[in-house]
Amino acid sequence: MALLATFGCANPPESKTSKPSTAAGKAGEQTGLRKITQADLRFDPSGSTAVISSAQKFIIPISAFGRTGEPLVYPKGHEKAGQPILDYEGKRIGEKGLVFFNDKDRSVQAVAGDGQGMIIINEVTEEQAEKLYQKIKEFQPDPNKLTLSQIKQLLDFARSELKLGDMYNSTRSFVRSKMTPAVAGQVPRAEGKEIADYGLKKRDDRDVCHGVYIPGKFAFEGPAVSQQVFENGGVIVEQGGEFRGVQPEVFVRTYRLLDGRPITSLTGDLKTWQQE
Repeated sequence: MALLATFGCANPPESKTSKPSTAAGKAGEQTGLRKITQADLRFDPSGSTAVISSAQKFIIPISAFGRTGEPLVYPKGHEKAGQPILDYEGKRIGEKGLVFFNDKDRSVQAVAGDGQGMIIINEVTEEQAEKLYQKIKEFQPDPNKLTLSQIKQLLDFARSELKLGDMYNSTRSFVRSKMTPAVAGQVPRAEGKEIADYGLKKRDDRDVCHGVYIPGKFAFEGPAVSQQVFENGGVIVEQGGEFRGVQPEVFVRTYRLLDGRPITSLTGDLKTWQQE
């Protein structure tokens, strides 16, 4: 489930730089893919289905790296290598920060190192979250002070040791307004103070999203900083005018219908996109 520069309801981009470069390049070279944009879709009741996100996510705050951040440009091997990474409005995400890769969507992600950025790791269990907490404590008592190198190592650890590869960029304002602790009342602490924008969280249950299923192979050109590739269908989710593409297997695990029922069939429970 895959945004943002800002993102939709997901959920709305290491030290393994060779992997992001190669995978991003392959994704970018698939020029024959059917391309879908948010302008092609309708999210009114006749064209979409109301859903709620139920996934647990781990929030990593990004400190103000300043000059120590890396240039926010597409990596080697990508078809846009060296070009600035833009958000869904066509604006630069920033001059420097961190470039990384979302394994699920095969898309390059970037987060500005200005102190306002966040990285969200999707589908994290309490056991996995505890390992992430411990790894961060090995680096810094305060997660808001993690360096660029430490965050790269943390993402590598999440990917290689915990098998968590679905990660994307967000902002502090989004996390503060749209997310709550995964366990009610449990707010992480560091150096004796609560850290609100950090740790294991979930979407606020009051946030209703609208999803539409798109069958077949396609690429979604939405808010992610590079197109999201879907090999066997995908769900595009809208919430508050923001959009995100979510892989089918991830959507079934991490969303439910408005009345709380699990989603058992994408074609049976969701409206399917009909090209006009």
